[in-house]
Amino acid sequence: MMLSSEGTPVSSAAETHTPVPRRFDLSPDWSRRAARTMRRFVPGDPEPAPRERERQAAALLRGDGPADRLAEAIARREVSMRQFRTALDLGIDAVPGAPAPLREFFGHVGPRPGWVDETLLRKGAEVCLEGGLASLDVLGDSSLMGGYRSSATTEVLVGTGRLLEGQVNRRVAETSQWWLACVRPGGMERFGEGWKLTVHVRLMHAVVNRRVLESGTWDVEDWGLPVNQFDRAGTLALFSSSYLVSLRALGVPVTRAEGDAVMHLWRYVGWLMGVDAHWLAETEGEGRRNFYHAMLLSPGPDESSRVLAGALARSYLRTRFRRLRRIRQHWEYRRHLSLVALFHGRAGMAELGLPSSTPWYAAVAVPWNLVRHGVARTVPGGRRRLRARADRRIAARIAEYRG
Repeated sequence: MMLSSEGTPVSSAAETHTPVPRRFDLSPDWSRRAARTMRRFVPGDPEPAPRERERQAAALLRGDGPADRLAEAIARREVSMRQFRTALDLGIDAVPGAPAPLREFFGHVGPRPGWVDETLLRKGAEVCLEGGLASLDVLGDSSLMGGYRSSATTEVLVGTGRLLEGQVNRRVAETSQWWLACVRPGGMERFGEGWKLTVHVRLMHAVVNRRVLESGTWDVEDWGLPVNQFDRAGTLALFSSSYLVSLRALGVPVTRAEGDAVMHLWRYVGWLMGVDAHWLAETEGEGRRNFYHAMLLSPGPDESSRVLAGALARSYLRTRFRRLRRIRQHWEYRRHLSLVALFHGRAGMAELGLPSSTPWYAAVAVPWNLVRHGVARTVPGGRRRLRARADRRIAARIAEYRG
């Protein structure tokens, strides 16, 4: 594997010339249908200008320089994972004679950018946590399933094996634990659990990128980099702008100011993750536009989409619920199929190879959430108690996923 001038891993084919990867705008008819709902939420003219299309295409060949260089140094045994963990837990100054790639990486993620607003971070985290189990539903059935509808990242995910049958419950638990750590009080402070997990995930993305490229099975000219800025930006949008649209669809009230606070939180998370500054949206409107463009220019589903979606749907039949396990397993399986139908419609269900269902659960969730959150917003201390209860319930659900 070789590095570009920015430290981004590229294949030998991509070194000599940089054509637009074949996957870019590969399935325009499918993409426009899939992006139709999000289009309604984009202010102004939603269509990407020529310069925006060029930026998206170039993003397929852009990686994460500081993290890629650190991953390369770890592979060459110039930096140890023990050194990385020490710097993560105690700070870079706790690593005697810290190697340059390690110092560069933590020099990037350590100081907060000047635009970070502590009040907005805290408010955004509170809004996410108040969503409770509805937030987990959105992240699984809207965000993760929505990501599977495109083949953009499915080959990499299948290649890792961690989201396939037998592994998916633990992987979902890990992702949910990371999300919970990010939205808990103090989670995004320098030594907070959310901050540390986010920085660790950033390095792991670079490690995966390097391993896939070195395997010799990945065609950069067809697909761009395995982990690239285009897909990083789309994933960030699934946790922010797409998340907010779907959360409101379940009856959880979120004001415009609260939505922008959530965007601010995930803007900082995205910055820590190494997402290019252009994709770090400040407002919901900007985030929706970015996400619409990502959907519009992504390839359609493939067989891996169906493999991953099926494994996720069936994972609820294996979840080790503490009470009434068999009844809960079948209830959750049907409930989640209903939510996938709500968020992705019949066409999405068919693309994912999932059994047909109707969005019946919305009739239960929407009025319940409207009443519950309405009361919490009017009773003194109601929102604080709502967050405390949500934290307990989410933690319990994650423990059940882990088994």
